[in-house]
Amino acid sequence: MMKGEPGMDVTLKATTARSSIISNPNQLLIPDIGQLIRVARKLYDVFRKVNLPVGSHNGTIKYIDWDEATTVKAAAAVAEGGTFPESTATFRAYSVDLKKIGDTLPVNEEFFEDEVNAAAELDRFLENNVESAIDTAIVTADGTSDTITGLLSSISSYAATASGIADANLYDLITKIKGAITSAGGNKYNPDFVAMNNNTINTLLLKKDANYQYLFPPTHPIFSMIVEDNNVPDNQMVVGDSRFATIYEMGGVMLSKGIKNDQFVKDQITLKARKRLLFLIRNSDKSGFRKVTDIAAALATIAG
Repeated sequence: MMKGEPGMDVTLKATTARSSIISNPNQLLIPDIGQLIRVARKLYDVFRKVNLPVGSHNGTIKYIDWDEATTVKAAAAVAEGGTFPESTATFRAYSVDLKKIGDTLPVNEEFFEDEVNAAAELDRFLENNVESAIDTAIVTADGTSDTITGLLSSISSYAATASGIADANLYDLITKIKGAITSAGGNKYNPDFVAMNNNTINTLLLKKDANYQYLFPPTHPIFSMIVEDNNVPDNQMVVGDSRFATIYEMGGVMLSKGIKNDQFVKDQITLKARKRLLFLIRNSDKSGFRKVTDIAAALATIAG
């Protein structure tokens, strides 16, 4: 009991807490909405981009390239009075069509009217979906049906050979692949990236010597080449010269709204996101890249 002014005694029967207010309507609402996870864009950022304008290009990229299968380099020593050898230079025209990647989302009109904050995130949601599909396609798409031809389907595999490397590791393998590229094309190529996913990179990052010292700390020069792209499958990697791969694209992801089927009478609308692009390594440039589809087997081979 507390005493105040005469006749103003107050009795507290219990400690007052927040729960003493029944059905308090007041809250602190955080105004933004959390973001969904997404694989970071890595190989997309590595390769050169060419932005195609709207025009009369028929949605097709055409180019002239060497026909390496029938081109012959015949230069050789010539004796006095002898006949000079004769090379053969042949070219072919190639064409590649743009492909489209997209997504849609039907939404009730009431959602736009009553949930403004959430509705504002829908365009970003669709844009991220399309960009994620693009990132995956650039690495793994096989060029069939309506898909682009991605990096892994565009290049040849590294042919590992027995090299007698003791305790062969990823650094040894990367060095051997770089050598396979530059031994034949060092005047043209300078391999500047090796693409792997996080699990594969960790087999290099966590490699220790007999004294449990890390062989390849993050300061090691090899890490300036590593591109972590988690669209690359486990136990696989690509080594190459990024200057010779190009992404041709029609601007960024285009967002639009429309009504389909009976959405008008249902008070609905469809959001759409789309992008057209292709990934290209010219035939004469493919020798600047090698892929390994079984790292464990390649390491066993070069250790032999």
